[in-house]
Amino acid sequence: HAPAILVSKYLDNLLRPIFNRIARKTIYIDSIDLVKHLEKYQKEGHLLSTTKFITADVKNLYTMIPRGGALDALHRFCTKHATEHKIGNLTVNTIIRLACLVLDTNCFVFDNKYYKQIRGGAMGSPFTMTLANIYMYEWEQSLIQHQQERNELYGRYIDDVFMTSNEPVETIKALLDRENEKDPNIRISYN
Repeated sequence: HAPAILVSKYLDNLLRPIFNRIARKTIYIDSIDLVKHLEKYQKEGHLLSTTKFITADVKNLYTMIPRGGALDALHRFCTKHATEHKIGNLTVNTIIRLACLVLDTNCFVFDNKYYKQIRGGAMGSPFTMTLANIYMYEWEQSLIQHQQERNELYGRYIDDVFMTSNEPVETIKALLDRENEKDPNIRISYN
């Protein structure tokens, strides 16, 4: 285990419930949740013979988030959702310092050599998933808005994205290609 695993668990327990509440409309919990969204979409009359289902995968989400960008997104997230500059008993600045500790102490041994991870977060770290979700949530806001304006579905389960669209295939591809240009650290492959 990483030296800061307890700090990672603490931050995850502190921030994940807030993230889950904020992002609930666009985060799928499991496949049953996706089916419920599809049923609602159909009942509202949006499922047409022209409807396309788009799936996308975020490549290397945990390992590709940039440290600085992730911490900036975390700071904005905490500031927005803090009460009197605090979340729980911690100030936003303390949360950022603890997040730095988690990211800075991620070392591992491979082939009898020690390595320090300098990009992204550890796959087994509880806080890494929450931090990646916060970073990704900022990134996907324009896609979410695009979909909502057209009464289409958009949802994500960790690094898997599901969308609906009644637009031409070329329009969908152009939209997703534009999204791929926004941040060199986030790459989605789509079908």
